Amino acid sequence: MDIQFDRPSEAMAAITWLICSADDVGSVEERNFLHERVRNSQDFADMSYAEFTTLLASTRTKLFNNLANNGFCLAPLAVDSVIQSANSILNETQKIQAYEMAVNLAESDGLVESEKEVLDKLRTSFGLPANPISS
Repeated sequence: MDIQFDRPSEAMAAITWLICSADDVGSVEERNFLHERVRNSQDFADMSYAEFTTLLASTRTKLFNNLANNGFCLAPLAVDSVIQSANSILNETQKIQAYEMAVNLAESDGLVESEKEVLDKLRTSFGLPANPISS
């Protein structure tokens, strides 16, 4: 199954879902990071809290209604589809920003192996170097 994103912000929101669902459990730390840090990043700066929340919800619905999943975690081929679609709509700068956001989100509640695997797929698919984060 393939999925297409209508705009870069939708692809970015989908990447947040890849991280939040990678370990089969969303955490309070991830939720707080999304609403305190991601929502205020330049990628979502023009969105109100309600618009950001609606984007996250509609993106989750799109992902989980159209891609293989176990109710909370996307299947490996679905993860690949999300990354491929994001790769096709994001420009080079947005790819770096999306990867940085994903790393920071994954670290917000402690990085686990399943999140590392998603991050590695993102980095590889986006053609980023081993340490692309510019701190």
